[in-house]
Amino acid sequence: MTTLIRADNVSINAPLEKVWSVLTDLENYPKWNPFTPRVETTFVVGEPAILYVTMNERQRRIQREVMTVFEPQHAFAWASIMGSPLILKANRWQIVEPLDEHHTHYQTHETFDGLLVPLIMALYRKDIQRGFEAVGQALKQYVETSIP
Repeated sequence: MTTLIRADNVSINAPLEKVWSVLTDLENYPKWNPFTPRVETTFVVGEPAILYVTMNERQRRIQREVMTVFEPQHAFAWASIMGSPLILKANRWQIVEPLDEHHTHYQTHETFDGLLVPLIMALYRKDIQRGFEAVGQALKQYVETSIP
């Protein structure tokens, strides 16, 4: 059974190209992304994605994942597999869609499958949810106020 953690949808007052440019500008993640302030990846499907995640005030983690989706100007996703997909597979999506030429819809969610899901949810669900909400709001703030 798949478990889903989804952040609130965010409407950003900026064109899709501007929002996409911020999402794919990894060098500047520390300026705006409170949940994953550092990411190392090439955005090539099948290649590694190393995420430096701030789970909460006391815990930071380095997640070694792999790019699973890259659709320019629309979406990307990375996945973590622990042991095998039967043990744990988590796939995080970030999606942008134009609302019109000056507004963009941003959404992030993660699906979790496998035997360890109940444990992961007990330990981290609140932190992941809080992190996703913070990313959406920080992205909106950064794009609307800091990027010309």
